[in-house]
Amino acid sequence: MAKTHDDRKGTLLALCEAAPEGSLMRCVQRCGDTMLNEVQLREFADELNGLPMEMKSGTVRKLVAAAEFAIASHGYLYFVGT
Repeated sequence: MAKTHDDRKGTLLALCEAAPEGSLMRCVQRCGDTMLNEVQLREFADELNGLPMEMKSGTVRKLVAAAEFAIASHGYLYFVGT
């Protein structure tokens, strides 16, 4: 199942760029493609779920759902940069 979501406001990218060094969120690049596997997605989803409530935008909630779906499907999550 492939779905796309356009982060037009750049809120997700801003969160990823501000994430601490070593965070999987920091791996999502603005100008490059990123692919996370099932093992990485578990940590990635934990990081997103650990965000303060005011930072959990609709984009973040959709991304958590997509990560959980990919984990359950033994799949990948692929981010397309600009």
